[in-house]
Amino acid sequence: MLKKLFSQAEQQEEPPKRGASATVHRKAETSGAKKRFWRSERSAVADERLLKQKSKTSAEGTEREPLAAEETARWHGIDGDWWIKPATILTALAVFIALGNYCYSSLYHWLDQPVEWVTFEGNTEHLDRTQLAASSVALMKGGLLSADLDAVKAGIQKNPWVYQVGVSRRWPASLYLQIKEEVPVARWGDDALLNHEGDIFWPDQVARYSALPLLTGPSGNTAMMMSEYYDLNQMLRNAGLQLVELKLEARGAWTLMLNNGIKVVVGRDQVVARLERFLTVYQQRLQAEADAGRIEQIDIRYNNGIAVKWRPEAATDEQQKG
Repeated sequence: MLKKLFSQAEQQEEPPKRGASATVHRKAETSGAKKRFWRSERSAVADERLLKQKSKTSAEGTEREPLAAEETARWHGIDGDWWIKPATILTALAVFIALGNYCYSSLYHWLDQPVEWVTFEGNTEHLDRTQLAASSVALMKGGLLSADLDAVKAGIQKNPWVYQVGVSRRWPASLYLQIKEEVPVARWGDDALLNHEGDIFWPDQVARYSALPLLTGPSGNTAMMMSEYYDLNQMLRNAGLQLVELKLEARGAWTLMLNNGIKVVVGRDQVVARLERFLTVYQQRLQAEADAGRIEQIDIRYNNGIAVKWRPEAATDEQQKG
């Protein structure tokens, strides 16, 4: 064993060679030194990188530790008192709703006062305002705010003399009625009246309006008859006459009754033309006889003339003269 060790030591401690062998030996030593230097440099770089990585890891660990601690504390806080904020909001909302409801109820009850007076707008010649005010308050069935004004309006509109009505509230405790009354223009049959538009209404005591002209005919033609009445009466007024009765038969024939008691049979066709011809003849030849009350009826349905019917006593006088 000792021999082997000595022999290896002798081989390792060879003397420096000379010449070409020495040159080769130095090159070998130089290359070996370079290799050892490169390896040592790589080891130093690797060690430096490892050191940086460790320092970075330790820094990140240091940063993560407070973040983790903060997150843990936050979740601990949520788990402990997460319900406080929603409960506070819900409580405040409930208090606000209750307070609003109380204020609304108080204001509503203050505004919903019983009606103390009724104010009217418009002329009421045929309506009793005292009775109308009492019936309006009775129709309210509640205070000023809770009353159904549509029901009040419908109830007032049932009065035959009410043409149009408007109902509104006036605080603090007043009911405001805008009344437009019916204006009778003519009688319709024996128990009804007509307004200016030809609408039929049925008031009490129609006999009080006997001075109004009388219109009779199909109930579906009232508006047309009213329009015809205005036109024909205007033509008659120019001759000093007045229309007191207008009759329309089912077949469409017209009959007039004048204020001097003469009945004029017009027929169905050419009503205006026939009436114009009648007025011409009347003013020229018949007015004196009509003023004397001798004419009972005039038929103007003929194209070339008219037919006069005399009263019985007038006819007797004519026969005696003859």
